[in-house]
Amino acid sequence: MENLKIPGLSAEQLFTRQTFLLQSFISKAAITNSITTWEEISCVGYNPSKGKLEAIVSIKQSGGYSGGLCSNGSKEYVRFFVDFKDGSGFQDMGYTSFKVADISEAPAGPQHPLKYMTFLYINDEKYRRFLSCNQAVIPTVRAVLSWNSIPAADPNAIPFYGNVKDVHIQLPRKKFIIWNDIFTLLNVKEKPDFLANIDLQAKVDLPPVAAVPPLEQLYTSYQRAQVPDHRTFYPTVAAKLSNGTKFYKAVGAYNLADISKLKVDISAISKLILQPVGQADVTFEEVTCVGLNTAQDTLGAVIKIKKNSGFSGDMCHAGSQEHVAFWADWDNNGTFTQYLGTSSVTVHDISNIPEEGLYYNVDLPINLSKHIRSCTSPNIIRVRAVLSWSSLPSTTNPNALNTWGNRVDAVVQIRPSQAAHVEGELTLVGGVDRDAIDTVSFLVNASSSPTRDNNRPYGGWVSFHGIINRNGFNGEIKYKIEYKKYGADDSTYAPVSTAESFAMIDFNPDPNLEYADAQNPADGWFIYKANPALGIYNEYNYLAGWSTGGLADGNYTIRFSHYDANGTIVYPDTFSVVICNEPMTISPTANTSLDVSKSIDLVITGGDCHCYDKTDANHMINGELRATHPYFANWDFSLQPSSHTNGALPAPLNHYYNSIGDNGDTNLPWSLDVKVMDTCGYALSISAQTRVILNSSTQFPWYGVKAVGFSVSQKCPNA
Repeated sequence: MENLKIPGLSAEQLFTRQTFLLQSFISKAAITNSITTWEEISCVGYNPSKGKLEAIVSIKQSGGYSGGLCSNGSKEYVRFFVDFKDGSGFQDMGYTSFKVADISEAPAGPQHPLKYMTFLYINDEKYRRFLSCNQAVIPTVRAVLSWNSIPAADPNAIPFYGNVKDVHIQLPRKKFIIWNDIFTLLNVKEKPDFLANIDLQAKVDLPPVAAVPPLEQLYTSYQRAQVPDHRTFYPTVAAKLSNGTKFYKAVGAYNLADISKLKVDISAISKLILQPVGQADVTFEEVTCVGLNTAQDTLGAVIKIKKNSGFSGDMCHAGSQEHVAFWADWDNNGTFTQYLGTSSVTVHDISNIPEEGLYYNVDLPINLSKHIRSCTSPNIIRVRAVLSWSSLPSTTNPNALNTWGNRVDAVVQIRPSQAAHVEGELTLVGGVDRDAIDTVSFLVNASSSPTRDNNRPYGGWVSFHGIINRNGFNGEIKYKIEYKKYGADDSTYAPVSTAESFAMIDFNPDPNLEYADAQNPADGWFIYKANPALGIYNEYNYLAGWSTGGLADGNYTIRFSHYDANGTIVYPDTFSVVICNEPMTISPTANTSLDVSKSIDLVITGGDCHCYDKTDANHMINGELRATHPYFANWDFSLQPSSHTNGALPAPLNHYYNSIGDNGDTNLPWSLDVKVMDTCGYALSISAQTRVILNSSTQFPWYGVKAVGFSVSQKCPNA
């Protein structure tokens, strides 16, 4: 970024940007929080059926990103937090990232803002609850964007460059319930005699959902909610018209004769549907953003649902679908010449929808193999997302709108070609960018001035994602991912896996066919069946998973290989990682001195379960703690019940990894002044986390708690 000049930006702004990573050594007076001049989260959404969080980020400037596409550029990090409304507040779900670079405004045509999509998978199963049919669990997602610096694990921290965005999402219903849930919902205090031998924790499968609610029931409720008739009966009437409107299936359809008995004006509905749609009707839903995940060749769009009804049924019924068709303008000239495909998400009538609405996402893997260019010629194209409720969007006219929906355009950047003759590429390893693995220390996000987000090893199950560009070759391609102990002879390489199931999509049938491709090669050579030219995609670009639990901790070398079109084995990527599966162990007993055989322990000098006199001249509690690990992240104290502490806190309150060689605390004194605390019984607990990227999640593995108890009084009884 030497001699960087960007129109509209001052020299001071550019200096601050260029020296961002040095700000801890420069006067902090120049720092102002949450600058969105260069980058900003535009939209956030969730796909309940996939457990997929997505954020779409706007990259606004032509420079300020540490170099062009042929350089390392810089990183945009997005950390996701979710408040599941269970009383725990925002929980850290981990972070994801993508590369950005300086991209010129030339040639002529819109080049910025560029829209990038990034994503993270979460497991929401334990947060689902058994609720009434028209109610859903509505968590709040917080996405935090930060340029060149991983966002803090504190959900309230504000990034320097970037922003924070909160949206509401919907979780799926439970697929089963337990008897105890039923009793709780119905406020049953005692188990009925006929259930005397039933396990209250036994699972009860929920009945399959019906296609549509009873007609009169739906119509009455929709009239009360002021849902117009042409919305209520759109799936039924539109499916009967000869105007080219298509449906995956007649979801939400009723018998026209039964509708007529309700004195509904079917002719008026038909006229409204058949009239040209000059302006989108976004009363009920609206596509708000579209972007491209460059590493995965996947488009994503975010949809806002605005109303609590009008979606053909509640969560005990099939509901309806929001369909998004994607189009490409390969020349970036405003003419969308190619239909890329349609992706959908199911929505329902939900009575407890927040005023701000609910946000969903859809995504679509696309074939970019014919549009990959060298990094010296950034390939910027326009994409369009066309939303249509219930009926399918047009596949022949990018400008066409159906009755319900809208369209939105964006400019995106296609990934550049890799090194010469390298057709295969690993994009993600263990849930983080492949290029985040240091070539010297083999750790993720290596840094000599670290925070707990730096210098991270892997543990548990390590996933590998990537793409093999066919470049027109439609024959069989096999690939293998292998590992060996670092420094060992190549003859010791072993496959990371010999059994996998790949989530595949075939876009040739109508509707699209999603299926699982199970492969069990004894030698670890998997067949790469994704072929965009034939409309077949690996949905997540997943290649293999490596279970490291049985391995000795240490350094391992990974080798990615595949056959080329001539049947020759090529090795596009070889790198090393650090594996650590050592847990933090907790001393289970009440001790008077630290248990050095365990990683975590907490003691009160003289033992716990004692009473402390707040009026005594010596109103201090003293003790020692232990929290240690080769890849220590942090330990934290919690004093409960906090409503009676009146602000009293133990000292120190926590310890976070912040220097090379920091393995935590082996024997650290702590103290607590009880003078201002209420007369009550208390528990002081310690929990700790490591920096291990465990099971391909960037969340920090949590260990704890070890607790000690005591009471505070104005006059303690004699021992």
